[in-house]
Amino acid sequence: MKIIILKSNFKSGLDAVGKTLGVNTNLPILSNVLIQTENNKIKFSTTNLEVAVTKIVSGKIIEDGSLTIPFSLLSNIINNINTERINLESKDNNLVIKTDNYEATIQGIDKNEYPIIPTIEGEKETLDVKTSFLKDGLSKTIVAAEVSDLRPEISGVLFWIEQKSFRLVATDSFRLSEYTFPSGQYKNGFSEEKKVTVPMRTAQEVLRIAGEDEDLKISVDETQILFATESMEIISRTIEGDFPDYQSIIPKEHDTRVIVDREELINGVKLASSFSGRGSELTLKTKNQKVVEIHSSDSSLGGNKYLISAKIEGPDTDIIYNWQFLLDGLKSDSSKEVLLELNGEEKPTTIKTPSGSSHFYILMPIRP
Repeated sequence: MKIIILKSNFKSGLDAVGKTLGVNTNLPILSNVLIQTENNKIKFSTTNLEVAVTKIVSGKIIEDGSLTIPFSLLSNIINNINTERINLESKDNNLVIKTDNYEATIQGIDKNEYPIIPTIEGEKETLDVKTSFLKDGLSKTIVAAEVSDLRPEISGVLFWIEQKSFRLVATDSFRLSEYTFPSGQYKNGFSEEKKVTVPMRTAQEVLRIAGEDEDLKISVDETQILFATESMEIISRTIEGDFPDYQSIIPKEHDTRVIVDREELINGVKLASSFSGRGSELTLKTKNQKVVEIHSSDSSLGGNKYLISAKIEGPDTDIIYNWQFLLDGLKSDSSKEVLLELNGEEKPTTIKTPSGSSHFYILMPIRP
């Protein structure tokens, strides 16, 4: 392998794949990054055996080749090199790095010793979507996901692709978020329904690595999902087991309807959280169909309350929430106003925009 690459491109490749390094004493090579040239592209890849990330960057390829190099050592060198143009050459499983005023030789390991980066088996049917649309949907839903050893089937984001709909869903059993993509934002090339649960870590990597306006293709097989653009590929195992039939818990009606300024309510929740104590409890109360009161107290700290003008329909109510869960739901959208559909102190609350967008967040109250 013999290539010339700009430092900015080299660093971009390393930064993209660095969080997927494996920590495995039985396979120390997982702490290496695989560098290879293929189809006139330079690829940086890492894997932890659950997910593999590849970042594709540009450079001048003089001779094709491949090599795996200890990531931390290589990253430290590249971050501290002060020239932009870098020459790389592999010699007898060593990588030689040269600039105008610097030279280093790093002991590497042959590519054949590195775990095989998996691929999707069979014919690749795809769902095509812009990365900006997918990242928007993921950011709205992943807030409700949480890794669970007791219920691994909910430890990620459900990708539910039907003939005429594409939605993302996440839940930790205390809250749930669903986002349905408008029909013009994607093109479904699958011949049949697909329901796969993508691990939370993989969804986070897609959010972190994918560019803002790239064409992205999603492919799946029996056990894996692939996210691919011109500049990156993420392939991951999917979570075994069926995602719960969550639609039965979506409230079909509500007792009280509240429309309130989103930023005002977010500010009130943040203020009240200072006095919520170890239980993270916060009380939301509607008063006289005009005011929302947010209050919290702790015997060792004190208490506070925050009043916000609101448009309220229905009977006054008094509900206790986990303040962080409530805040996550309020921050998962960006409209000026937020709609709360309340169902008393023991039934789920629905949070969405007044215009009735394709996203909603459901939160279970804390029973008094």
